[in-house]
Amino acid sequence: MSEQRNLLLGIDIGTTDTKCTVYTPTGEVVASHFTEYGMIHPRSGWVEEDPEDWWQAILTNLRLCREDGLNLSRITGVCVSCTNAFIPVSQDVMPLHNAIMQIDQRAAREVDWIEEHIGSKRIYEITGNRVARGTFFMPTVLWYLHNCPEIVDAAYKFLTPSGYAVAKLTGEFTINESRMGFSLMSEIRTGQWSRELIERMGMDLDKLPRPCRADEIVGYVTEAASLVTGLAVGTPVAGGAMDTVSAAVGAGAVTEGDVFMALGTCGRVCHSSSSEAFDRGLMNCRNATAGQYLNVDATNNCGVALRWFRDRFGAAVKEIPEVKDMNVYEAMDILAAKASPGAGGVIFLPYFSGERCPIWDPDAKGAFIGMQLGTSYGDMVRAVLEGVAFSLRQGMDLMHLKPGQPIALGGGIANSRIWCKIIANVVRHPIIRTDVNETETLGDAILVGHAIGLIEDMGAIGKHLIAEGEVIVPSEDLMELYDRRYLLYLSLYDRLKPVFPDLRMN
Repeated sequence: MSEQRNLLLGIDIGTTDTKCTVYTPTGEVVASHFTEYGMIHPRSGWVEEDPEDWWQAILTNLRLCREDGLNLSRITGVCVSCTNAFIPVSQDVMPLHNAIMQIDQRAAREVDWIEEHIGSKRIYEITGNRVARGTFFMPTVLWYLHNCPEIVDAAYKFLTPSGYAVAKLTGEFTINESRMGFSLMSEIRTGQWSRELIERMGMDLDKLPRPCRADEIVGYVTEAASLVTGLAVGTPVAGGAMDTVSAAVGAGAVTEGDVFMALGTCGRVCHSSSSEAFDRGLMNCRNATAGQYLNVDATNNCGVALRWFRDRFGAAVKEIPEVKDMNVYEAMDILAAKASPGAGGVIFLPYFSGERCPIWDPDAKGAFIGMQLGTSYGDMVRAVLEGVAFSLRQGMDLMHLKPGQPIALGGGIANSRIWCKIIANVVRHPIIRTDVNETETLGDAILVGHAIGLIEDMGAIGKHLIAEGEVIVPSEDLMELYDRRYLLYLSLYDRLKPVFPDLRMN
């Protein structure tokens, strides 16, 4: 008897790794693998990646799934989510330049050009977002137009990471509505490209991919893609979503008032709403469900801040007898939990690559403040965890959430109970650690499952997982302590802000 063909593949292209996870239609994991890659820093403030690293990571993950014994022909639908980047490609989907990533800061002059020639007010009226470099595509596209016109001329299309993968799989050139929402080139209320903005910036509309819904089937796996991936020819591929929206779907945050944290390399707090009263301090896009928008508090440096600390100082853990034989992350968790709340007086500003919501300061820099001779390794780790939590709270304060509303937390940080506990006390909300923290790939599976009719209710699986998650309730005493530390955190940024531009190395 042949195996049933009813599995769903979610692919999430992240800033530091790509995950591929295969699910059943009820959300159970069948196989999962991830592959890491590095960022490229050609100059100070420039952050790029090679798009072929993403594709090779997908191929590696699928090969590992096959080696686990999974018959990939059982997969009946594919969906891809992604981080934020824009890539010029040829008609045969070959990159003409490295991907310029969302934390890249090169387009300062282009932001000034937009302010002068279009105006932030008009941008906000059309897109629901403010003007910022790196975070949004328009300054990046203008940088290409101003500095590499030959690449623009040669480009067949500009694609996002998920659009790149979809084109590799299907030969179709598309962009999903949510990822398009962070382009500053589309109309947030219609989900279409803004002809006005594209004409005013001098871009050719034909070089932009076709807009699509998150749960729309945009193409099918080609013979060429089947040969290298192992997926069956003709497998449907959905339009997909930005990673934040897919994570929201995976957590069931698809209806009015739902809130969710997706904390991985970057940090995002997501609030689903039908209101068009968008806050300029936040990022705003269309949610996967009709009539809903997603208000996003996005911090550039979340898990990547702890990874930076691991890469620079992780070896020192081996000198601490009680944790020397442990995994570095496990050891850091234990040491942070033993450190006192408040990190022995140390405060960490997690601004390694500037910051988005809500300060929107590309010149902001990371800093440890308050170190003494008695500062311990655990204090330093805990300061990183607390600093990221403070950064999240600063954007959440703009969302006007219901006091005490439980918030589901997914992503890699959900693996750290001490970090979840710190976040609960800092943001003053109960935190629900979801049993499945790979909410991006789960959301992808739900989207394509909904598109092909295997999943009826887009929010049911995520809400069920949340109901089964561990609830971490904040402590009154710790909330008061962290309120004081949070005010100090805010004041330190205000005091250091005038100095940050002078620290530039270029």
